[in-house]
Amino acid sequence: MSQTNNFGAKLIEVMMRFVNMKGVVALKDGMLSILPLTVVGSLFLVIGQIPSADINNWIASIMGQNWTEPFMQVYGGTFAIMGMIACFAIAYAYVTNEGYDALPAGVLSVASFFITTNSYVISAKGEKVTDVISKGWTGGQGIVAAIIIGLTVGAVYSWFMRKNIVIKMPDSVPKAVSRQFTALIPAAFIFTAASAIYAFFKFVLDTTFIEWIYKVIQLPLQGLTDTLPGVIGIAFFISFLWWFGVHGQSIVNGIVFSLLTANAMSNTEMLKKAGELTVQSGAHIVTQQFLDSFLLISGSGITFGLVVAMLFAAKSEQYKSLGKLSLFPAIFNINEPVTFGFPIVLNPLMFIPFVGVPVLSALLVYGSIAIGFVQPFSGVLLPWSTPAIISGLMVAGWKGALLQIVIMAISVVVYYPFFRKQDQIAYQNEQGMNEELTLNKEVA
Repeated sequence: MSQTNNFGAKLIEVMMRFVNMKGVVALKDGMLSILPLTVVGSLFLVIGQIPSADINNWIASIMGQNWTEPFMQVYGGTFAIMGMIACFAIAYAYVTNEGYDALPAGVLSVASFFITTNSYVISAKGEKVTDVISKGWTGGQGIVAAIIIGLTVGAVYSWFMRKNIVIKMPDSVPKAVSRQFTALIPAAFIFTAASAIYAFFKFVLDTTFIEWIYKVIQLPLQGLTDTLPGVIGIAFFISFLWWFGVHGQSIVNGIVFSLLTANAMSNTEMLKKAGELTVQSGAHIVTQQFLDSFLLISGSGITFGLVVAMLFAAKSEQYKSLGKLSLFPAIFNINEPVTFGFPIVLNPLMFIPFVGVPVLSALLVYGSIAIGFVQPFSGVLLPWSTPAIISGLMVAGWKGALLQIVIMAISVVVYYPFFRKQDQIAYQNEQGMNEELTLNKEVA
């Protein structure tokens, strides 16, 4: 057990160093900014893409063939620009965490994003249309490049602030004016670098920085997450890290969120163009919905079965009480009361179910999509705290809700024998304490 504790302590130290890195913190904080875009925007997208030709035709007969246009306009103003928004927010978060005025950094980051991409598009007829920016690169396809630009601009801007390489204005000058002059030198350097990057990729590689990042980095990473080993790894490491007391969901989601969201956006674009999603046509299986709605049911480790066991099978007063306290949070996929109160952290008896149930869930959901029982996810992106069954219905219809019910049933079956053993230990300890108290009273 001491070896386990030593390993756990070393792992926690390494993980905390990673989690507290400036870039990782800025990435996590910045990516949260696109949550309203994806969650609310997805609701309009679903209305604009009702998966029923009969319903669509009926509505069109009343409201006209272009009835979906207002809803798709919301999609264009949310999903389709989330990369650009993330670029601003990540730079802003980075500089804010460094303790400097962050608004100029966010503005410079977005400007750099536009400098490094083309200001023209090629039409379907092959004509070059100038003075436009393609939304294809401001959304999911440009998300990794946006992250790189946001982090880089944030770091560079903070360096200039830290070294005090800025234009200082007299104290009599209003702050709103003064801070714009403060940003001039960093802006000149950042824009010059962005221009050089654009020129290099344009004239040497005949592409743009954003397109090159998408092809060379983003697509391979998306492909890696979209495999069975990839999703098993995601499910495993969330619980594995939590077992050592490290917030596995925060760490893993911080790493894969942009990639899984990009997978979902790719599916959305495919559905928009083809009208259907199939694995055979290239749709992604592993998306953010996969993680939020099927690997985190009742919380990391899918501890639903443990909560049920405590509620209906516990003999010890300790677990009877904990089961009651844990039920409401579990409905909203929060299980810290179980993780630390049971406890699961560093509990050898609970390692197998805590890590195994999410892996079984990953296998089940991945297989269900691969064989065509459930359509690949697109459109609706929900907060991870959305209760099970409701989230299943919203992201995958009745089949998604059925999958969640099966997963929760598996959780009960797997957790029960391990819980029973733990409960027996707790019950015997309580009996021993009661006997000792009784004996002390008799002696007194």
